[in-house]
Amino acid sequence: MEIIPGVHSIPVGSSPFMGFFAPNVYLVVDSEGALIDSGYGDEESVGSRLDYVNSFAELRLAYILITHAHPDHLGGARRIKESTGAHIVLHPAETRAADVSADKLVEEGDVLTLDGASLEVLHTPGHSPGHVCFLLKEKRILFSGDHVLGMGTTAMSPPQGDMAQYIDSLRKLLDYDIEMICPGHGPPITAPRQKLEELIQHRLDREQQVLNGLRRGKTTVKELVAAIYPELDSRLHQAAQGQVLAHLIKLEREGKARPRESAGYTIN
Repeated sequence: MEIIPGVHSIPVGSSPFMGFFAPNVYLVVDSEGALIDSGYGDEESVGSRLDYVNSFAELRLAYILITHAHPDHLGGARRIKESTGAHIVLHPAETRAADVSADKLVEEGDVLTLDGASLEVLHTPGHSPGHVCFLLKEKRILFSGDHVLGMGTTAMSPPQGDMAQYIDSLRKLLDYDIEMICPGHGPPITAPRQKLEELIQHRLDREQQVLNGLRRGKTTVKELVAAIYPELDSRLHQAAQGQVLAHLIKLEREGKARPRESAGYTIN
């Protein structure tokens, strides 16, 4: 569907616990085009996205811009490249995790140009080391990958996931003039600053819950998860443990918590 003139969303498929919030792939259309992420690599997902791109008869797809190298964002890149000749673009820190070779590596502040459109690279580590967002400068739209989701919160899984970097990257985005966020999952966000501030506060509140749990003698990740998420679906326990561990690592770096000799953590 067309979100605004020249920016289209092509969600296909689903993923565990996301329901209908399938991975979003976005198409920026001018006389040239760019895909933001490529979705899963299965035949249905790739075929649907290629059909959508090919519906623009005169469009030349120049880039496949990958926010990060997780399968639901990178999986279809190779086949889409083979069909269109578009260049795959990645941050260098994601190349080790990627199962495709990048045609172009980008860093913070790089700008990729299409005829009439420019996409600035914003390095936003946290969810993964080389996660990037792409800012469509002319329309003030941020394509946020998994850094900011349309609903819910971003999963952090150490050692690749880093909570301190994630919060810093959220704060960094407050400095940009953004009118809309197009997330990697879920609906567009039309109040970007409010959303960013809510996410930052949510992480700080969760950090305080971890500290409070440590003060009450909850020393292990599992004990803290049970205290913080008492009614959590058992299928989500592993993800919750990653979140809590990421907070503990951040607190340890800041001198607010330390590992115990036996197991787990304690307050400093």
